[in-house]
Amino acid sequence: MSVFCQALISAASRKEADKISDSLVNKKLVAGSLIINGPSRYWWDGKIVEKEYFNVQTFSLTKNKEKIIKEVKKIQSDECPIIAFFAMDGNKEFLDWIDDSVE
Repeated sequence: MSVFCQALISAASRKEADKISDSLVNKKLVAGSLIINGPSRYWWDGKIVEKEYFNVQTFSLTKNKEKIIKEVKKIQSDECPIIAFFAMDGNKEFLDWIDDSVE
């Protein structure tokens, strides 16, 4: 059985989030993604920054981690993008879909 993961990827705009999602899905690095946006607050350069951010949640296999990171870094405009991976489990149909969709 494959090892499944969810990747959480930050994007500075909807256009950037769409580009990340499209690239990862088209290259079969992820089975699919959800794009969610909202306000964000974080420390950067010694101060609190507030802006709208987009999160691209993807579903993949852990074997693709380095390829996903490399692809996102080509697209993401932030100096320090969020590309975080979490082990994942779920119902058989969902996991089979991921396994069948990802190379």
